[in-house]
Amino acid sequence: MSFKDAFDAIREAFKLAEDVKSTGIKLQEISTELRDHDRRITRLEAQWDTALAIAGKKRLE
Repeated sequence: MSFKDAFDAIREAFKLAEDVKSTGIKLQEISTELRDHDRRITRLEAQWDTALAIAGKKRLE
């Protein structure tokens, strides 16, 4: 293995590490967004149940 091969391998390892870090950041952003959507859906379900209760209807599940 030559010096150039070793240097290229190290460069690829750093690139891969950066790609993994970037992917982790994106996954964290997606996770946060997913939690926000889950909370919004929960609030909408509660509002829907309240509206049905006021209307005197049973919820269909």
